[in-house]
Amino acid sequence: MTTAGNPWGWFLGHLLLGVTAQGVCMGATSVLASLTTPPHSQPWQAALFLENEFFCGGVLVHPQWVLSAAHCFQKSYTIGLGLHSLEADQEPGSQMIEAHLSIQHPEYNKPSFANDLMLIKLEESVPSSDTIQDISIASQCPGAGGDSCLVSGWGRLVNGRLPKVLQCVNISVVSEKICSELYAHVYHPSMFCAGGGQDQKDSCHGDSGGPLVCNGSLQGLVSFGQAQCGQPYVPSVYTNLCKFTDWIQKTIQAS
Repeated sequence: MTTAGNPWGWFLGHLLLGVTAQGVCMGATSVLASLTTPPHSQPWQAALFLENEFFCGGVLVHPQWVLSAAHCFQKSYTIGLGLHSLEADQEPGSQMIEAHLSIQHPEYNKPSFANDLMLIKLEESVPSSDTIQDISIASQCPGAGGDSCLVSGWGRLVNGRLPKVLQCVNISVVSEKICSELYAHVYHPSMFCAGGGQDQKDSCHGDSGGPLVCNGSLQGLVSFGQAQCGQPYVPSVYTNLCKFTDWIQKTIQAS
């Protein structure tokens, strides 16, 4: 059995390369051939800001609610929706909305790193538009492995710099057997693994809480991985959202 060292080496993710077109990243196989996501092709993508500094990703799952990783918790946030660039002051079609209520899953970190999700309530609902749309959560859990999915975010690039615009990559789900062996000392059914191919496509520092979309539905949230992202044969870990559909629905209804 192989176990990975220090899987909590990063909690904030990043994409090593990517370009997307309505759910498909047509990226090259080399991290040196990074391409840019067409604007607003991931209209559910959210950006979390604290004192005007971007720090985590998120996903719009309801007109007034954003999902993100529980380890991104803060007392208040500014949530950016409809963004392509994080540098634009007033990007057409975007909104910046305050949020002061966030609810971590009650079993977060029980055991360590498990159940890594939270809901953030926006101060106001956002209408659906060409640039801002919510996404449905997958009702089915990932299969035995091999499903192609898309992960997106504004995390660090392979050169260590932050991208100017939203990035994405296509990665494949890894079997539960491989995932549980690689992360044996922290693995929990609330997790699943994706990525780890030889092409170095991965999520890493800056993408935490961002979406992993499979077959048009939100399958996971970026959670954690190795200190060095993009290692061949070492996938990263995502929150397994199919396990939490009841909690998400009940929390939204109750709040």
